[in-house]
Amino acid sequence: MDYEMRKIIGKGPHVPMYQLIVNNAPVGPLKQKPETSYDDDNKRLLSLDVKARAAIGNSLQYHVYHVVQNCESAHEMINMLTVAYEGIVEVHATTINNLNWRCKNFFAQQGKSLTQTFNRFSCLVNDMRRLGIVKHSTKLVLKFLDSLGKSWEQN
Repeated sequence: MDYEMRKIIGKGPHVPMYQLIVNNAPVGPLKQKPETSYDDDNKRLLSLDVKARAAIGNSLQYHVYHVVQNCESAHEMINMLTVAYEGIVEVHATTINNLNWRCKNFFAQQGKSLTQTFNRFSCLVNDMRRLGIVKHSTKLVLKFLDSLGKSWEQN
């Protein structure tokens, strides 16, 4: 993937434009060029969006691909995936708050094994890391040990 492709994914596909020039001065608004007047650079930039869409589509599992299969640009695909799997800014902030609350109030559930409790805690920590919430490993170990309760204390 090159810089131009990253730019197209981030900002949207290249749209070749032109503006009428009268007496060496631009007149009127920009208009989209007809396909017959695309130059080689326009064609190259347009093909980057096609390549980016293919790269994104090919990297997705089938059950995820259906979310973006009707998108018309790589930029639209990324936006759709972001909303579907991370959510908009408000959802993202709510998710972070929820994860912090779940970590703070984490406890071992009665009748669950140590392995099951550890797996649940590990999933919570991984979700937090994915969203940029970093906690020192010492604090995490202490939190996990504190969550076990009296049934796990040595006699």
